Amino acid sequence: MTLTICTLDEFNAEIEAIGAGVPDADGHKRLSMMTVHHPAADEMNRLDPFSQAYRDAALGLYLDLRGRPGEGYEPARDEKSNGLVPADLFSGVSPWGFQDTAMVAEFLESWAQILRAMALPANSNAKILEYGPGSGQLLLMLARMGLRAHGVDIDQASLDSLLLQAEAMGLKLRTERAEFGEGFADERFDRIFFFEAFHHAFDFEALLRRLQDRLNPGGRLIFCGEPVVTVSQSGIPYPWGPRLDALSVFCTRRWGWMELGFTHDFFMEALRRNGWYAEFSHPPNCGRAWTYVAQRLIDRPAENSETPPPPPLIATPPSLLDRAVRKLRRITGL
Repeated sequence: MTLTICTLDEFNAEIEAIGAGVPDADGHKRLSMMTVHHPAADEMNRLDPFSQAYRDAALGLYLDLRGRPGEGYEPARDEKSNGLVPADLFSGVSPWGFQDTAMVAEFLESWAQILRAMALPANSNAKILEYGPGSGQLLLMLARMGLRAHGVDIDQASLDSLLLQAEAMGLKLRTERAEFGEGFADERFDRIFFFEAFHHAFDFEALLRRLQDRLNPGGRLIFCGEPVVTVSQSGIPYPWGPRLDALSVFCTRRWGWMELGFTHDFFMEALRRNGWYAEFSHPPNCGRAWTYVAQRLIDRPAENSETPPPPPLIATPPSLLDRAVRKLRRITGL
């Protein structure tokens, strides 16, 4: 597939042609082959990615892509789903509802990576928290294992679906509607994880600092399935910021979602600066299953004070377009 670099005006023309609905087959194909160029990307690449000026530019870019700059960004308003609970709680939720064996295989590989990264002994009765569980399939698996499973999401419809599934399966599972970093008062957890969710957090550095207070000593913070790329590219042409593939921009424009992307080096440095040391794992045949496992620097034994270098990057990350296509299909049912 050959990508076309378009201007924001050209992208806006595509959106006007789509109207209030979602892209038809031809429109979907055109968006799949487009990456939006925005002059803010050039400005951001001249700035320190950890500076307030860069953060302001990234937020300004998001607001411009969204097309409603006066409304700002509010996760409680902008990160909601379509509000519908699937008619079939077991075959209608992600990833089963896609009816795509290859896609389900990627989910299973990703979940396996998260489970390995948890490194919990049998019968541990550990207390686990997932932020942004969506359909909650991995959280339900953890509850079936006897772990104390907790889920926090800003989208009440997702939590309703998750609780209905847990009730039907006779599982104990706690949920709470809250923003990332919050929920369940000041309770602490043995493991906290994000699967394809952390990239919705615009204030991700503040979130990383907040999560220091949510883990028990020796706990682990796990990220999997995030849009992290080896080097900057047309869809993520800077260390971090809103993804510029046209389907991600469409999701931002239509629903207000924050769709960030990161380079690997920036992501590792952001973790370090905010009190974490991290290791990186990449299955050779599934870019979606790239996994970062972080622990608090204050928990690290003194004799291991030097952060080890990450393994070499030899895998190919999942296409940014593939991520956006899957998210669009999940919401629209296409």
